[in-house]
Amino acid sequence: MPIDLSVVMFAYNEEENVGPVMLETLDFLRRATDAYELILVDDGSTDGTRQAALKVADDDPERVFVLSHARNRGIGGALKTGFAAANRDLVTLLPADGQIDPEELAKFFEPIGRADLVVCHYPNRFKTADNTLRLVLSRGLRALTWALTGVSTKLDGAYMIRREVLLSLPLRSDSFFLNLEVPIRAIRRGLRYEEVTLEVRPRRAGQSKVLNASRIRLVATELVRLGIELRADGGRG
Repeated sequence: MPIDLSVVMFAYNEEENVGPVMLETLDFLRRATDAYELILVDDGSTDGTRQAALKVADDDPERVFVLSHARNRGIGGALKTGFAAANRDLVTLLPADGQIDPEELAKFFEPIGRADLVVCHYPNRFKTADNTLRLVLSRGLRALTWALTGVSTKLDGAYMIRREVLLSLPLRSDSFFLNLEVPIRAIRRGLRYEEVTLEVRPRRAGQSKVLNASRIRLVATELVRLGIELRADGGRG
């Protein structure tokens, strides 16, 4: 199947990372397909993230787009802005911290020919890139997701989805939880999906902004709300 792909990249205060990661992604896309676009969403950064991204976009303005929020809205808010701007048949996402090598996206290409959605699991994540606290939180979130939504599939963030399917989903979250909400809703609708494993690596520079008490509470709250909504409408998502 020809790959016609939008890559949505989200960034918040990633001045050191965003330029190199965008360039690495574009190098992969140019080798992988003739039909692609890269959409960088600067989520209200207070450093030079937007300027660094625009510098890359200036060299390829027909395929690279930089969108900006006036204030930080969260990963989900950034992704929804990028998804709304996407124009290609397939949509995927990458963080601007460099933890996912763009070459890993090629693992989605073959199964998406048979499916509406391809999800991923990072089997070696906590050996190579993240700490024990994130391991505990990740396993706890997975167990809670199963209990509240009935979806037991391992969902570790990245996915590739048909744009027409993505646009049909009523996405609510503005937090990291959107990375789970999208596949949960698609799976509960009975859409065709497949699974792959991806490798992750340490972020290029800087610190993660995900691990703080307020964000953890928000993710838990949004998960509970989704579980209640799914029960109310018979689980259709």
